[in-house]
Amino acid sequence: MLKKSSLKKRPLIALGILLLFIIVAYSTIYYYRDLVFGPPVLFWEDDYIQVNLYPSQYKSAVVFTVDDVTKLTDPKKVIAIADVLEKYGFKGVFFVIPQYKGRYRLTTDDSITQALLKISDGGHEIAQHGLTHSLPRKKPKIVNQAREFTDLPYGEQKRRVFVGKKILEEAGFMINGFRAPAFSADYNTLDVLEHLDFLYGSNAGLYPPPYMLANKFFVESIYYPYHPSNLNLLEFVSHGDLLRGHFNPKNFILIKHRFEKVYSRNGIFVIYSHIEPLNTPQALKLLEKSMEYINSRNVWKPSLTELALWWKAREALYATTELSADKIVITLAKGNELELADLSIAFKKKLTASEYVILSEDGIVLKEGKTKEQIVTIDY
Repeated sequence: MLKKSSLKKRPLIALGILLLFIIVAYSTIYYYRDLVFGPPVLFWEDDYIQVNLYPSQYKSAVVFTVDDVTKLTDPKKVIAIADVLEKYGFKGVFFVIPQYKGRYRLTTDDSITQALLKISDGGHEIAQHGLTHSLPRKKPKIVNQAREFTDLPYGEQKRRVFVGKKILEEAGFMINGFRAPAFSADYNTLDVLEHLDFLYGSNAGLYPPPYMLANKFFVESIYYPYHPSNLNLLEFVSHGDLLRGHFNPKNFILIKHRFEKVYSRNGIFVIYSHIEPLNTPQALKLLEKSMEYINSRNVWKPSLTELALWWKAREALYATTELSADKIVITLAKGNELELADLSIAFKKKLTASEYVILSEDGIVLKEGKTKEQIVTIDY
């Protein structure tokens, strides 16, 4: 027979479990928000058509990024990575530290600069990775001294971003993107990027529990990019440093699992890595095997600048459909002046109309034909 005290505890235990569930659900909402609500665009589909999220008929997008390139980096290491990516048609984004440790300032005369300029001519992208990649002064409470932007006031953050961008531009690069060292950005960092006309940031990394609570401020979107706190700046989430360590089946299985999860949701898979750990025979082997596997899927392989420009245009696109006799009239309204090249529109099986016409919001005919084409592609 149960004691009365045990019976009294049951409602309290149930209430505690419920409260814990609510806290966990709220704290991790960004992990399933995209799963529930889908891509954050004005129009994706209705009863008759679906407008693809990416150019042509690509199902997903994959971007490879590499951190910690500095004045001291051996140029051969950059070329080695670029060669593997190019073999499989990928464009890399190389995040460069402008003035490593406050002493090693990148200049046009550096051999690494020439290597970076060479690969950028081939379609790879150079982006900014902080200024010095080190804290301005040691802080005992911070274990990782690479967290350069941790607790820095707005003015100092703005100076560091501005100076770093200026160094890279003087070295000959066009800089559109920024990633804070060790993901140490806060809202001030993002506001600085907005005011200094950066196109995108990549300041959030996807971590498993229990670390996800610390990343809640940034990781608002898992499958798709997002605008933090209504800024125009676009943020991309990285899916973990999956290329560290030795080559073994577990590493490859993890990459496949993460990629397939994103791919199945038509999402964006941002691969995050570091220049030195990646330049080992084992890591390069894993990189090549991963590229080979991903390349077997229907993926778009842009740089982050290309992806950001496309996504900003795509998220602002709105469509309306109207059935008239045996024809469907599709009207597309652009929310900005950015181009949507190879925009694809698929007709759903339930559509009974045999003809279509696609109009701009000004009534200009963009394309017309028979719906038996099933998928049509336009430049808009």
